[in-house]
Parts: sequence; structure tokens; C-alpha cells
Amino acid sequence: KRGQQRRGRIYDFYAPPGALGVVIDSTPEGPMIHSLKKTSPLLGMVNRGDLIIGLDGINTRNMTAGRLTRIMAKRSQQPQRKLSFLVGGAL
Repeated sequence: KRGQQRRGRIYDFYAPPGALGVVIDSTPEGPMIHSLKKTSPLLGMVNRGDLIIGLDGINTRNMTAGRLTRIMAKRSQQPQRKLSFLVGGAL
């Protein structure tokens, strides 16, 4: 499967303004994508199980899902937000 070949790879996504349509879980490794809504601009770009390791240069590895969600909401009207992901979580 393609996702298994990409495991452990770090990548960035520049999200547009507005809601991202993601459900985030808190995990020991950091905030993780739990699911994506059908209207999410991240659909097809990120996968369930990917860790969100950065937001606009801020390390998010030690954040809870709730804290990260609040920060993302505060920045929702910026022209773009840089999200950094670790594919498939920790190695």
C-alpha cells in the first residue's frame, strides 16, 4: 500500500483560510488525524493516522488535540497556514 511506503516521511501542507474539516485525536506521539470530512481541503493530501507535528513553525508534538484545534481556529482567517505532518505516526 502506498501509505506504508511513505511511513515516517515528513511533509508540509499550506491550508487555505477557513475550516479544515479534520477530526484530531490526542495520542502519546502528538495530535493525530482521526478522520476527514468530505469537504476538507486536506482530503487526499493527508491520511488517518498522520501526526500533526507543526503549525506555522510551532512544534505541536506535545499539544493535545483540543489545544491544537483552538490554535488552528484562531488562525483560520489567515491567508494560509503551514501544517507539518509525519506520515503514519512515529517510527
